[in-house]
Amino acid sequence: MMLSAVAGRAAELGMGRVEWCVLDWNKNAIDFYEGMGADVLPQWRICRLAGKALDKYKGSAGGKAAAAE
Repeated sequence: MMLSAVAGRAAELGMGRVEWCVLDWNKNAIDFYEGMGADVLPQWRICRLAGKALDKYKGSAGGKAAAAE
């Protein structure tokens, strides 16, 4: 299973965690992940800049400041 290979590699590299996304309506997947010991964090949301919003932000002062860091 790919997830166990990723978890094993993360442990070998000394990583403290592995994170992934699951849709809130996917109860079967949520139950599976919780059954393997994962914490499903309901307070987190995915943020995405794409398309025109990405183009607009990369040209802004905020985008230039972030690129310089």
